[in-house]
Amino acid sequence: MEAVRRLIQVQQEKPALQQLMKAGSIGDDLWQEFSAAEQEITAELQEIALEANTFKEGWGQTIFSTAAQMLEHEKQKQLQVEMKAMLEEETLRKKKEEEREAKEAKENEARRAKEAKKAEEELLRMEEQEKKAAAAKKK
Repeated sequence: MEAVRRLIQVQQEKPALQQLMKAGSIGDDLWQEFSAAEQEITAELQEIALEANTFKEGWGQTIFSTAAQMLEHEKQKQLQVEMKAMLEEETLRKKKEEEREAKEAKENEARRAKEAKKAEEELLRMEEQEKKAAAAKKK
């Protein structure tokens, strides 16, 4: 499986490296190192196929597809774990946001109640002053 993983990685990186080589962004020595690594992986895959055939005739033909399927299965499992973690994180974030909004709403309500009480007291004071002024006019 590891050999297949490395082969896939080399295959994915090769076009980008070729572009960098054409653009002159990397030197020939890096390209040669990459080519040597690619050849090493190919040789390793051939050895694996030969060894697989010693265990069971024809297994060298199917071992790589089996390994690729196993890698894909691992990748899917990892994606599921990551998706679950993201979902839990998002749920927690929403919960915190709802708690924050509820707290703000409660604070706003308390502030409005306090302002309403203050306004009511002010109106009562004004009425009291008007009554006193009206009583003083009558005298």
